[in-house]
Amino acid sequence: MMKFSNVEFVVNSLSDSPIFKTHDIIDGEIIFTPHQETNIEDISITFKGRTRIELENMHTHVALPPNRLMKPFLSMELPIYDSCWDTNTLKPGKSYRIPFKFIVPEELPIHACQHQCANHQIQQEHLQLPASLSYRGTQYHKIHDMSPEMAEVVYSINFALRQRNGKTGRSKKIQEATHPVHILPTRNEHPPILVPRKNIYYRQQTEKSLSTGLLRHSRGKLAAFSAQPPAIQLQSFQPTNTNASTSVKIDLRFDPSHLGQLPPSLLAAEFQLRAMTFFGVEAWQNYPDLSDISTWGSRRELWSDYVALTLNNKTKLDWNAQEEGDRTIFTGSVEACVSLPTHRRYPPTFHSCLVSRVYALKATLFYRVHGQARRRSSISVSVPVEICAT
Repeated sequence: MMKFSNVEFVVNSLSDSPIFKTHDIIDGEIIFTPHQETNIEDISITFKGRTRIELENMHTHVALPPNRLMKPFLSMELPIYDSCWDTNTLKPGKSYRIPFKFIVPEELPIHACQHQCANHQIQQEHLQLPASLSYRGTQYHKIHDMSPEMAEVVYSINFALRQRNGKTGRSKKIQEATHPVHILPTRNEHPPILVPRKNIYYRQQTEKSLSTGLLRHSRGKLAAFSAQPPAIQLQSFQPTNTNASTSVKIDLRFDPSHLGQLPPSLLAAEFQLRAMTFFGVEAWQNYPDLSDISTWGSRRELWSDYVALTLNNKTKLDWNAQEEGDRTIFTGSVEACVSLPTHRRYPPTFHSCLVSRVYALKATLFYRVHGQARRRSSISVSVPVEICAT
């Protein structure tokens, strides 16, 4: 498409890379300067949201082009009145200014989700504004949001010039320019999710057999359990989210194999946040992180990335002996307060028609079996955690 003019977007903001939340005003002006005299029929300024998906054909031996899909889910057009310019003929070298103003909506229009959903709750999730998600946006914001190159949720201000073709009489677009906008929608905390027993993304309970020596003498069984912690709350006006944290508790139980066997000692604890991006060219009818991956087919994918969480307190484990029937068991718990590091961006949890972003908190406890001098072992749990924004 021929470039008929220079186009500059001026967005009113105190930041070079502003973040807009629900109900925020995005305003400014578009300045364009034609290179040549141009007759135009229409000028349009639109606030748009769209999803881009690209899947490689990994399930065939034949080289096929990737599956690509670009789906718009939001389009808010700004009315432009004739008073904005006095003629349909644009003069070369003259700068034209058109102001714009949009309000970030709370929800999407009902027609944005027209496919079949498992229940009304899924459709309501799909009609919430998804957060900006873009690997390429890393270059703009300098901080990675742990998303893949194959899936994007992008927002932009779009500017277009249209001209009527003298031969056909049809209107055609002669120039288009876009300005990216970063959206961090409000998300309130939801009730804890019910994780299916055979779920592969979360593991709320783990059990391990403990043994020592070359002959692997049994010392007992160690079980760990954890529930979904409180949501991590982001402050949208603080891009680094230095205070975004949550507390997690891991309950432990040790069943000794024989009388006199002491429970293992805690050596260290590590915590990670797993960012999971589910995407596909077919719409999700249910929550992807709670669905069976065997039902997906070849048109859906999962991308995971991890980041180490900052531990804000010292962890300790005090065992309590309890009588259970004719035997003694030991119970204890490890409590930790963890926060998000500042070298990543964390789009709030969302579920849209084609893309979902969810998180899991993985806790790994390192221990040493009593009577074993050097070797250390570990046990892990992974629980869902919601990231919200206010």
